[in-house]
Amino acid sequence: MDHSIDTPGTGVHPLRPLFDPKGVVIVGASPRSASVGGHLVRKLTAQFAGPVYLLNPKHRSIDGQSCFPDVASLPGPVDLAVIASPAATVPDILADCARAGICQAVVISAGFGEAGDAGRALEARVRDVARVHGIRFVGPNCVGLQRPSSGLDASFLRSMPPAGRLGLVSQSGAICSAIVDWAGPNDLGFSSIISLGNGADVGFGEAISFLAADPQTDAILLYVEGVRDARRFVSALRAATRVKPVVVLKSGRGTAAAVAATTHTGALLGSDAAFDAALERGGAVRVETFGQLFAAAEILGSGRRAQGNRLGIVTNGGGAGVLATDRAEDMGIDLPAPSADTLAALDAVLSPHWSRANPLDIIGDAMPEAFEAAIQAGLDDPAFDGLLIILIPQAITDATDVARRAVALAQARPDKPVLFCWMGQTSVTDARRVISAAGLPDFTTPERAAEAFAFLARHAHNRRLAQQTPSVRGRHDLDPDAAREIVDDALGAGRSMLSDGEAKAVLQAYGIPVGATRRAASPDAALAVATELGWPVAVKIDSPDISHKSDVGGVRLGVATPQDLHAAFAAVTDATRQARPEARIQGVTIEPMAKVRDGRELLIGVSRDPVFGPVIAFGAGGTLVEVMRDSAVALPPLNDLLAGRLIDGTRVATLLGQFRNLAPVDRAQIEDVLLRVSQMVEDLPEIVALDINPLLAGPDEVLALDARIEVARPPAGRTPGAHLAIAPSPRGTERRFRLEDGRAVTLRPLRPDDAQDNDVLLRQMLAREDRDRNLDARALTAITDLARLTQADHEADLALLARLVSRSGVRPIGLACSILDPDGQTADCAVVVDRALRGLGVGRSLLAGLIHAARRQGIVRLTSLLRSGNAPMAALLRGQGFALREAPGRQGVLLAERLV
Repeated sequence: MDHSIDTPGTGVHPLRPLFDPKGVVIVGASPRSASVGGHLVRKLTAQFAGPVYLLNPKHRSIDGQSCFPDVASLPGPVDLAVIASPAATVPDILADCARAGICQAVVISAGFGEAGDAGRALEARVRDVARVHGIRFVGPNCVGLQRPSSGLDASFLRSMPPAGRLGLVSQSGAICSAIVDWAGPNDLGFSSIISLGNGADVGFGEAISFLAADPQTDAILLYVEGVRDARRFVSALRAATRVKPVVVLKSGRGTAAAVAATTHTGALLGSDAAFDAALERGGAVRVETFGQLFAAAEILGSGRRAQGNRLGIVTNGGGAGVLATDRAEDMGIDLPAPSADTLAALDAVLSPHWSRANPLDIIGDAMPEAFEAAIQAGLDDPAFDGLLIILIPQAITDATDVARRAVALAQARPDKPVLFCWMGQTSVTDARRVISAAGLPDFTTPERAAEAFAFLARHAHNRRLAQQTPSVRGRHDLDPDAAREIVDDALGAGRSMLSDGEAKAVLQAYGIPVGATRRAASPDAALAVATELGWPVAVKIDSPDISHKSDVGGVRLGVATPQDLHAAFAAVTDATRQARPEARIQGVTIEPMAKVRDGRELLIGVSRDPVFGPVIAFGAGGTLVEVMRDSAVALPPLNDLLAGRLIDGTRVATLLGQFRNLAPVDRAQIEDVLLRVSQMVEDLPEIVALDINPLLAGPDEVLALDARIEVARPPAGRTPGAHLAIAPSPRGTERRFRLEDGRAVTLRPLRPDDAQDNDVLLRQMLAREDRDRNLDARALTAITDLARLTQADHEADLALLARLVSRSGVRPIGLACSILDPDGQTADCAVVVDRALRGLGVGRSLLAGLIHAARRQGIVRLTSLLRSGNAPMAALLRGQGFALREAPGRQGVLLAERLV
């Protein structure tokens, strides 16, 4: 195969030969039709357009086709090996493939990680061999993969679906089999069916990345049982959902929270909550059932997209309309009233008994002409973002005629999705064939149709959110070094829980207001502290072994006199000894009772998910937090928009506004605390769990009354930010320098607020640039997409901004970005500098910043493309250590490469 198209910098996915090979070899080919090897022979030789070679040393020919003893004896070039031989032979086969130049494989063979310790050891060996030889493979223990458009059926599925625009990635072979079996009769086409199996090499991240870049794929379906590489998974989702909808079905919705959680947050969160947070951050839409996945597949397979959340329903059956309405409301779909023009148009042609509301119930005896008029009015009505047509078969209604008319109207309006629900079976069979043949979504029940529209609406909503450019507040009052010293001292003393005072000191280091806390080892010491702090006070047990003090009777509030204080001291210590006799009691802590006007009790917490790492929770606080279970979760790092969405995802959010005699809470201060906690979690990978409960929030202030922090030493050798599922902004790229004429310039990563503060200036600068300076399509396209770069996924993208500092203010003068290739090792880069300031060192500093950040990210190579005659850019690149050569297959184009 000619690999010149895979030159770094061209943006061609390195897995392209896996999915679109020019030649295939079946390792383990068999003459037995009932075997996997025999099934592969029969299907690949009959359908695949390229050469298919058979390999099995036990046979000289199979079905009249030559069979070769080993890879080295193959007579022609091969890109893909499909391996169905015994598990123990796979490592040597992969090594032989690599020596023959075959670097892509599908390992169908079973007997690996799913088969116990010996199988896991064998799987590890396969992975090591592949890594050493540079082989990428799907599997093992998978049903294979399919690319219907090319006839590539490297699977042992019973059949192959029609060619279409949907891509499916599944950890379950059974799910693949069921969808393929269902696709044909329902006229649903797929670009790819990918069974990951054990996912020892190619996982969700790589598969999603390929489908996102695949021109044959318009939408992506995922069936997930578990995620191995959280960062790559979320990164791939974020990139894919910018351009294509992604729908996810995940099994195992039960929580995995520990029974003896050390924080309230740990009791509230489980793997499913963290998974939902990851999908939300990635922009994907989740479905809950296999049936909903089919519904999503059908609506996405039609290629229609909704612009909003407003659905109009046309029906000749009131009961069916009610069913659709109920389910639509369950799914959060708006059902607006029809416009005055729609009412007038339909009053003129329909029975006077029609509903004059949404659903547009045109009465059971409606003729095809009535359906046609109602559908046309619904499509023309700007109040509706989509239309659902429900037909109940009647003796006088020609269901097939209605279908033909409805299909014609729907095809004339590709901007507005139309969903069909012809209920029943026998009398509507021909009508359904008409709808399916047109490639339009047809559902058997109103509820399933309403769910399908909800998926479109959610995709539209998530996509808009992904394009937001929220502002972010500066942080000048943080002292992470002080917080880290407290944590290190606790860990050095062999403790995993910070004391109350230490936990509050950590919060203070991050500028979070806390109530004063003093320790007292005796009643007399407690009296002295209370007198100093002022009455009334709260008395709480002081024990390193007690996380939830109220659970053991270790809290007394509103203690107002010395007599009450002595009684409270005895009460909390006696109750704790009775409930937890083994606990070490060091005395009590004394806190002044909080005085926050119109305060609401809230919770802000952090829990460590085993897959996605730190997860931030917000919700109702107080002693009944586990009972109320009102919380929403998000993955850090947060920004203003994400913090606001986190608050809005709870029921307690409605109590933050004007409520009875309570003044509205200052939400900005709550968001500020969330952002500070997010920064704390980013800076301190030692934090395993954290509770601020309650956070008392009022119209004038917020105050953290109680805090618990659990810590542990992170694994040695991890890079900064490696504990987060979403890569934070890279450190060490901020700097100040002077141009050659002495003017001051700042260099830092592009921030969310830059798209607001500098949007006009940046776009003016970019518009003045010669687009031929760089030819790297991905990097140059990204550098003009400010929404994308200011919402950058720093696992894959980096943008640096150079700003000129003068007496008149600060303005942008240069922008550089690097976009990670799917191989995870190469990044494409582009640099743009204001014409008036070229030659003064701006481009050199931007490129040096990219190189520094790439080195910290573990990127191996930076590349860029430029025209051969672009001498200034060539000089800039050479000056930063890039080697230039003619780009393969690109006349007049140079490829610049630099090892990082």
